[in-house]
Amino acid sequence: MFIKRYSEFRCIMPTFIHSLSDVDNHRSKIWSASFKLDQDVCHLFPYINAVLDEAVYYEKPEHVRFLFEGYRCFLYPDSVAAHFFESKTAAKDFIACLIDFLNDIYNQKEDIRPNYNQIKQVPIIDILKILPKTNCQKCGYLTCMAFAAAITKGKVAADKCPSLASPISENAVYPIFDNNGKLVNSVSLQINTSKLKNRIQEQHEQILMLEASLRTSNQNENQGDSPQISGKSDFGLTNREIEVLKLISQGYTNNEISGILFISPHTVKSHMINIFNKLSVNDRTQAAVLATQNEII
Repeated sequence: MFIKRYSEFRCIMPTFIHSLSDVDNHRSKIWSASFKLDQDVCHLFPYINAVLDEAVYYEKPEHVRFLFEGYRCFLYPDSVAAHFFESKTAAKDFIACLIDFLNDIYNQKEDIRPNYNQIKQVPIIDILKILPKTNCQKCGYLTCMAFAAAITKGKVAADKCPSLASPISENAVYPIFDNNGKLVNSVSLQINTSKLKNRIQEQHEQILMLEASLRTSNQNENQGDSPQISGKSDFGLTNREIEVLKLISQGYTNNEISGILFISPHTVKSHMINIFNKLSVNDRTQAAVLATQNEII
């Protein structure tokens, strides 16, 4: 067993509760507990951060916060603070469960992929400086100040603000371990995620096109076999433009279309401009939807 005991147990109540009779009459969870562990558990923080959905791992001072058995827990390298208990007995029961949990994490480390992502405490006022301060609520918070506070607590990512400027740089942090597998340092390398973001956007557009095609197909099925007056048109597209349009609807990028059709990316772009003009659309999704509806592709 990794952790065998605890010490220096303290259980206190709010100052406005003056006597045990007040405690009996106060039907809410009011006790706060603190205690020390007989082992340093900081090397377990990344594993706790990985297995508990609501865990937040802070860099300075190093600790991890999480909900456990319905109680809010602050776990430091060799000490714990937890809130809010119905009684001292409930606090001691919680301690026993928490120690069992930490020992289980210790025994199962090899089967858990640790999450070393740490929250760095940035002053709220510094975060507020990069926000628009319009309180537009598009981020889901009532004010920019509330949004900034949520960022510092790790509750939300900064990119949830649609008005936030693009970052100057992005870094990936890689762990360095000693021979015993303990994290001893890290290396930060600058990365470029723009290609990945563009690919994700293209995949999103492809999903939208597929959904639109599916809706069109379902509408056609619902119309039955009743005769229809066809008002469909090819909009004056050339055979090559139709080939490009088909590949657009399949989610291919300009460079990929260039390779498939053995034409230059510049030529692909010219075809796309002609396609958009002839169809009177502004983007790839609209072009694919209109082409599907008119059976051009």
